[in-house]
Amino acid sequence: MLCSPIILYDHPAIAPESPADLYDSTEIDEILTLRTMALTDAEKAEARATDPRAAALIDRIDDAGPDLLDKLHGAIRYLRPAAPPPPPDPSVPWWDPGEDSSVSPESDEVVVCGVALKRGSTVRMRPGARRADAQDFLLADRLAVVEAVIRDVDGNVHVAVTPSDDPDADIQRGHGRFLYFAPDELEPVST
Repeated sequence: MLCSPIILYDHPAIAPESPADLYDSTEIDEILTLRTMALTDAEKAEARATDPRAAALIDRIDDAGPDLLDKLHGAIRYLRPAAPPPPPDPSVPWWDPGEDSSVSPESDEVVVCGVALKRGSTVRMRPGARRADAQDFLLADRLAVVEAVIRDVDGNVHVAVTPSDDPDADIQRGHGRFLYFAPDELEPVST
């Protein structure tokens, strides 16, 4: 079985930059060369004593100059021109939310269960099954305050919240650090 710490192409071949086998021709030459260079003199002597092939490998790396490392560091083989990006709309600089009046996280809202959620709304957190954080169950059924309604560049809506019982809520708010939920992971709570 051929195993490799990298993904190999369908028909792998030894790179022309590889001066000689280091082990079995499936290794990453640069990594093994650097690791071999890092051996102490005593470790190199011990390795040389194991067999002639190991001794030759150690000698070859000891005698290698900086040109070898430059060659082993990598090669670019598949450059192709990138498609030019579409021209930006000068009337809406997307990188500056202050300039785009169609988006306002502090005043935007999203409707959940017939209730408009916006900054200051109280919600119950219901982390959904599509979340990957194992600690989300700690947030289930806890109350939170909506801090912002954010729309990403793909048009998805994210609701930034701060847990109501978080003693550090003011600090988190001051740093702009919130928990983010999809609208269907929140339940409006009337206060």
